[in-house]
Amino acid sequence: MTPIPPAQFQQAATAVQSWRRPLVLTHTRPDGDALGAVLAMRSILRSLGSSPLVVLFDPAPAAFGFMVEPDPLAVFGRDVHADDLASVDGVLILDTCAFAQLTPLAEWLRSASVPVIAVDHHVTRDVPGDMHLIDSTAAAATLVVYDWARAQGWLLDAAALTALFVGLAMDTGWFAFSNTDPRALEAAASLVRQGVDAHDLYVRVYQGDSAAKVRMLGAALETLELHQDGRIAIMQLDRPAFERCGAEPGDTEGIVNEPLRISSVDVSLLLVEGVDGPVRVSFRSKRHADVATLAAEFGGGGHRSAAGARIAGALAEVKNRVLARTLST
Repeated sequence: MTPIPPAQFQQAATAVQSWRRPLVLTHTRPDGDALGAVLAMRSILRSLGSSPLVVLFDPAPAAFGFMVEPDPLAVFGRDVHADDLASVDGVLILDTCAFAQLTPLAEWLRSASVPVIAVDHHVTRDVPGDMHLIDSTAAAATLVVYDWARAQGWLLDAAALTALFVGLAMDTGWFAFSNTDPRALEAAASLVRQGVDAHDLYVRVYQGDSAAKVRMLGAALETLELHQDGRIAIMQLDRPAFERCGAEPGDTEGIVNEPLRISSVDVSLLLVEGVDGPVRVSFRSKRHADVATLAAEFGGGGHRSAAGARIAGALAEVKNRVLARTLST
């Protein structure tokens, strides 16, 4: 059972179904769950007769190219600009409720006169909206979208089914993370019964990396440091590493999880130097550490075992600050 009441789902559905040109957004550097949520909602909204404008702030990682290449998603600043949003009559924000993850359009959202609905499963919440479908017990944002679609009897075509499964699988570590509960498994089973090929998707996502991404993994592991008797692992990727490896920002996806393979490691940190902006820090844990609280101290947020933040400063200085705070937990 979802903790979101049926009446709340219905109220949000009534609003969405009245929109003709909804803007669909998710957080910067979209992961599998974010992409799955926006792609599934695009299919649903189209089936309801609207013409959704789905906008990413960063290109989708190459691992999910098979989902986006047949019907590309626009990237803000490249394909879509603020002037193109004049016709939007509603905004649907998926997989985040944090302004820090919506920076390119944060000011536009603050002043927008159109209704805003947020659909999320994270604890961090500072985005005001007309309605919020927030379920912090859900393993993924795609699970909230799935529950909403099921509650409304909305049509899920093959693209939507695939997107929902990939999002759910990615946010549960392909059903291995601690958030893999009966509800997540039951949803996955339902999606498979409706035609999703779980093995084919696993091969596409996990066995289709570029050589550049594998080189980036090697570059990150070369910087691996272990602290506090091996409990804390930290890695970093500077701008020259991207040039050496021929890699893109999306090629860092999943690297932060690698040190968790070490038996002693409880917390893994990955710092990625931005081209023109703050250092991106990914936090992961596998036992008791609450990395969402850690990330929140640096202006970020996320889940207890998976979180992130964008921190201004030089890479070395940010590393020292983050490591010192992590060592003190």
